[in-house]
Formats: sequence, structure tokens, C-alpha cells
Amino acid sequence: MIAGLASGIEGVSARYAAQIQELLYVQTIRRMVADQEAARAQARADEAHRREDERARAVEVEAVKVDVDAKAAAAAASEDKPAKQPEPQEAKSPPPAPVPPAQIFDVKA
Repeated sequence: MIAGLASGIEGVSARYAAQIQELLYVQTIRRMVADQEAARAQARADEAHRREDERARAVEVEAVKVDVDAKAAAAAASEDKPAKQPEPQEAKSPPPAPVPPAQIFDVKA
């Protein structure tokens, strides 16, 4: 009779151990999923912050102010000569690589 009680206790404790193990596994999986979601949310927030900084920098850039002399511009436009084009430069080839001295050897040897 005592043997029957002992086996019954072992069965109950084995079930409790399995339930605890399953509970720990589920909690671990939930924690991993929550960590992944938090990392994704942080990445989205960082990206939004970076884009907002880029927009702010783009707005801060001032327009370039150019002072044009109207008389000089009119004189340049009224000239009959076309603007001088730069002369094309000839492409320079790199110097040839040094050639090693030839070696003589006997093929029949």
C-alpha cells in the first residue's frame, strides 16, 4: 500500500513539474516577444527622430544671395562673340610598366 502512495505522489509531482516548466517556457517566450516589439518601437522612434532632424536642417539652410551688376550682365549679353569654350585637354596615358629582362633557356634540356 505504501508503494501505491509513493507512485501516486511521484505522478503528481511530475505533473506539477511539467506545468511549472511549461509556465516558465510561456513566460520566456512572452518576454522575448515583448523585447522584440520594444526594439522595433525604439527603432521606429529613432528613425522618426532622425527624419525630423533632417527636415529641421533642411529648413535652416538659407537661400544663396547673389548680387548681379545689371550693366555688366547687359554688356555680356549684348556681345556678338560666343562665349569662349575651354580647350579639351588630351588624355595622358600612364607611363608603360618596366619590362623585366628576357631570360634565355634551352627547351630541349
